[in-house]
Amino acid sequence: MKRLPGKIRFWLSVFLILGVAIPAAPAGSPEPADLYRQAYDHFRRAERDLQGGEPAAAVAGFRSALEAWESLRADSPDWNPAAVEIRIKQADPRLREAEARLADREAWSNPLRIHFIDVGQGDSTLVQCPDGSTILIDGGPMDAYPQLVGYLKEAGVEKIDLLIATHPDGDHIGGLLKVLETFPIVTVVDSGKEHTTLTYQRYMEAVKGLPDTGFKLGRAGDRYVFGGVDLLIIHPGANLPSNNNDSSIVARLTYGDVGFLFTGDAEEKAEAEMLSRGLPVRSSVLKVGHHGSKSSTSTRFLSAVSPQSAVISCGESNRWGHPTQEVMRSLKQRKIEIYRTDLQGTILMLSDGKEIRLEFPGKAVYPEYPVPEESARMVIANRVSLIYYPPESPYRSRVPPEDRVSFKTGAEAEAAGYFKSWH
Repeated sequence: MKRLPGKIRFWLSVFLILGVAIPAAPAGSPEPADLYRQAYDHFRRAERDLQGGEPAAAVAGFRSALEAWESLRADSPDWNPAAVEIRIKQADPRLREAEARLADREAWSNPLRIHFIDVGQGDSTLVQCPDGSTILIDGGPMDAYPQLVGYLKEAGVEKIDLLIATHPDGDHIGGLLKVLETFPIVTVVDSGKEHTTLTYQRYMEAVKGLPDTGFKLGRAGDRYVFGGVDLLIIHPGANLPSNNNDSSIVARLTYGDVGFLFTGDAEEKAEAEMLSRGLPVRSSVLKVGHHGSKSSTSTRFLSAVSPQSAVISCGESNRWGHPTQEVMRSLKQRKIEIYRTDLQGTILMLSDGKEIRLEFPGKAVYPEYPVPEESARMVIANRVSLIYYPPESPYRSRVPPEDRVSFKTGAEAEAAGYFKSWH
């Protein structure tokens, strides 16, 4: 069977792609001038689509025009070759630009999302991977759980694939009690560092009470992969330090060309151990250790990480003075961009694997719930925090109804195992 000329094959394919009914074949082949003008119409329409923010349509238009002119050059080399060559040189870079814009739009339509959540004086970071997987690193202090759980739900979290409890201090695991109760958890990764506090004991009881949830100790070299997101545990090693903070799980998350280092409350001794281990720590973003305490973020460690940005999670006007002037000065001397939850609230970083964009959802808002009239003169306790509030306390309205327990007196609440609020 005789092969059709290239320009006719091209226009047949255009009709098929656009879903246009193919007319009966004309007696003669289309004239080169007609093909040239039709290709130019495609080109002009593609220019409008690109300017109008429609890169997909622009790609299709530029590609049609370019293929038509290349077909003319091959099948009708004697027809105005100079004009055809000029149009090809115009269309080729415009097609590449449209393709780049389309790729950029597709990448940013479902980016990596990392939320450094404002939980007051504590730590909690939500990672939402492009493949839909969810990672939660720490859960902030106990009293932040209503805001934390509400934020996770608003962010669209339905289950947590990997929950990392960096170490057993209450400002990192307190809010996890409610998280463990609210969301299905696939795997919990824990440092294995034990603590004597009631909060830690209740956290471990909650984890053990989830038979369908896996439990693993986080150790240097462990790796978890979620689509294109790679999470490598840098610390601790096999032998846990005696210090709670130095036992913190430190994890480096990479996506394409960008990296994030989450350090828990790791102090200088742990930082030195990490560097001696030889695992990669260099990252685009550093979650500053121990809320900006001077016991962390040593000069040597900061030089090895070499971040462009740093995030400090701490409470407004906290009594520990975090972040300290020493750490702030060290970051500023290296011209590192600094973001703080006490000043800016939750910090959301989005990445397509090449660059990072920022959004600021705002300061934490703690929901309040009306107190029924029948409980107006009663002591209200929170079954999650085990704290009770006397009738005159304004914090009674912050106890979610599903976690509310009422008592006639404070003594009755204490006899049931609750503790008086320090507010």
